[in-house]
Amino acid sequence: MMSENTDYEQLNEQLKSYGIGMNASELHGFITGMLAGGNKDDSWKTLLNDMVNDGQPLVGRLAELTQKCYESTKEHLEGSEFDFQILLSERDLFTQIDDLVGWVNHYLLGLGLVQPQLTKVKGDVKEAINDLRQITALGYDAEEDDPEDLAYAFEEVSEYVRVAVMLCHDEFTDEHSSNTVH
Repeated sequence: MMSENTDYEQLNEQLKSYGIGMNASELHGFITGMLAGGNKDDSWKTLLNDMVNDGQPLVGRLAELTQKCYESTKEHLEGSEFDFQILLSERDLFTQIDDLVGWVNHYLLGLGLVQPQLTKVKGDVKEAINDLRQITALGYDAEEDDPEDLAYAFEEVSEYVRVAVMLCHDEFTDEHSSNTVH
């Protein structure tokens, strides 16, 4: 993933300037889902273009930043350092929570496009995917919820999502098994 918040902001700006109805976190989630699902070729671009740009290829700086996001995410998912991170805004906690929920929604979408038979997954991966689905329904009350409690819960959920992503990636990209769930 992109290492600096300036990259997040640049990607967000480009998405807005091209009228793409997705923020940088959601784009990163979608790309991560495709990668964790076992995508290993350039078909991710076609899937992304179909989803966000009426099938037309992304161009200019947006295409460059999207490619950079893909390459960096792939490198971190495949690395042995377990340093994959979710791309979120560094703005206030409420924005980060909203970004995380959007990220998980788009992650599941990308994963489902590459692994269309997710309902047949078993064990820990099935449990993780079900948990991720529940995370997409998380909410908060900015007026009522204690910010410290929210910050703690956000950190816990973020870490769980990160581990769930690595678990799915390990399952669906295992060289000893098919890339498709049967």
